[in-house]
Amino acid sequence: MKPSNSSGQLSRLLQPIAATVLLLLGTQALALPDDREQPIKVQAKNLKADRGKNLSVYSGNVVITQGSLQIRADRVEVHGNASGEISRVVATGKPAHFQQQVQQSQNPVKARARRIEFTVSSDELHLTGDAHVDRDGNTLTAEKIDYDLNSEQMQAQGQSGDGRVEMIWKPEKKPDGQQPDETQNQ
Repeated sequence: MKPSNSSGQLSRLLQPIAATVLLLLGTQALALPDDREQPIKVQAKNLKADRGKNLSVYSGNVVITQGSLQIRADRVEVHGNASGEISRVVATGKPAHFQQQVQQSQNPVKARARRIEFTVSSDELHLTGDAHVDRDGNTLTAEKIDYDLNSEQMQAQGQSGDGRVEMIWKPEKKPDGQQPDETQNQ
């Protein structure tokens, strides 16, 4: 995911922010080890499947689960490759939701956007339209968020209107009984 020439300067400015985001959200790539080995369950009101095109379209309160992974949307397209393996999943809704439990967190990583596209072969997640990612209360909000789960690189483009990306970090809680470093107060 290389920045385009027109957005190169903005990308350079956002790189330090993206590095921080990766520290907060990077463990999403470390999904529970057996998630991909679990069966995929799909629930929806309607299904249109075309084996010739390797395309299944689910609509009406769609819920897809696989291990700790859950996708909820109004409509989900599941694209397959020539060998019948899932290559891409596109979820749309008002908004569509994605969540997955990670090894290092008690809470699942949660994402939502009007459109969520997951490319299976490259482990890339693309959120478009009021995109939002939440990990343990630390949030990133933008019009578009691209997240490469393998390289743990992220790019975000600003909200419509004011063109800004918003991040909110909550302070880390110190274990009970731990006092602040007294040398800092002197």
